[in-house]
Amino acid sequence: MLTCAIPTSSRHSTRPAWFWRAPDLLGQSAGRDAGFTLVEILVVLFIVAIMSGVVVANLPSFAQSGDFDTETRRLKTLLELARLESQVQADELGFNPSEEGYEFLVYSELDQSWQVNKEKPFTRRELPPAFRLAVRIEDSDLALSPPAAADSGSIAARSKRPPPILILSSGEITPFEITLTGKDKQTRTLLTDGVGDLHWQGESSTGTADAP
Repeated sequence: MLTCAIPTSSRHSTRPAWFWRAPDLLGQSAGRDAGFTLVEILVVLFIVAIMSGVVVANLPSFAQSGDFDTETRRLKTLLELARLESQVQADELGFNPSEEGYEFLVYSELDQSWQVNKEKPFTRRELPPAFRLAVRIEDSDLALSPPAAADSGSIAARSKRPPPILILSSGEITPFEITLTGKDKQTRTLLTDGVGDLHWQGESSTGTADAP
């Protein structure tokens, strides 16, 4: 029987230290096989195409409304879409929140740095007046800065520092709790364990209410 050695992709040799630690932080094995079949990739591409069409088609009203329900739907939809985008494009993405908004980042292997994602619908989002975000990671509150303070830091220093929430091409995501507070003090918390689906507190990952 003839055998041949398959060379290891040079892409993995350039991975920074945080990338190899990320699966362990999420409680997963770093050596897990993350391969996809052709059918699985086609299914994901189909879902991304549908979701992208929905988001783009509703962008004008979606982008300007300050309604609390609209902001909660936007937050969950963008994070789910970023997770799918990361898997399909084999890119490592990040979510960087501030008190009054959030932005998505993409890791550039060429520059070995994090770059602000400027592609729609992942451009920087400022929350409406009086809306606030709060984030918990690994049972600890994340210290969030106002947007002006976040932007005032060294661009070079920030680009080398990984964002607090990683969205990996393996499908894993940093476990988090993101609480959105509206202008009338209503709140809603978005959760994930890092492997399962994103869901709102009080609901199961399938979108149904948890049993009392």
